[in-house]
Amino acid sequence: YKLRQQLGKALQRRSDAIRNAINRYNTQAAALNPPHSKISWKDIADYGFVAEFDLLRYSRNDIRSSAWSKPGHREATTKFFKLCRAREEITRLNVEVRRLRTAIHDEERHMLTVIQKLQVSDPHLGCELQRQHRSRAAINAMHCYRLNRIESLTGFSGVRGVGVRADRAAVHGMFE
Repeated sequence: YKLRQQLGKALQRRSDAIRNAINRYNTQAAALNPPHSKISWKDIADYGFVAEFDLLRYSRNDIRSSAWSKPGHREATTKFFKLCRAREEITRLNVEVRRLRTAIHDEERHMLTVIQKLQVSDPHLGCELQRQHRSRAAINAMHCYRLNRIESLTGFSGVRGVGVRADRAAVHGMFE
């Protein structure tokens, strides 16, 4: 069922090209001796597997015997590419874990500095900002807890701990 849905979606995306191919096929099929049966859009939409495409049997090369047309090979190829994408995702997440931890750390330091300054210059605003900061700090503590759990996983391959924002590294002359 899933394969039929995927094929249907792919067919819809390429519908104009497929309709032109159907028209050309039907023209060629009618010119053959004996004429081959015509196909319609509905016939194409109902196909689920390459083996069901009867028109491919009459092509110059019978692709049904190709390695890629075998279900096991297609499934193995799909799993291989999913594994490649998973590795890319791990690399991306390793970076994002550290970026999130660094953003939380930098925001916390900045907020505490601003709150201290405001408590001197404008105590009411400083008190309100501190109240709002408490709820934000509780959420950030939850994020940090989860980041700690991620970093403690045996398969974690990223850099642990707080990083240095690129724009701050340039300002302070520090590089990782």
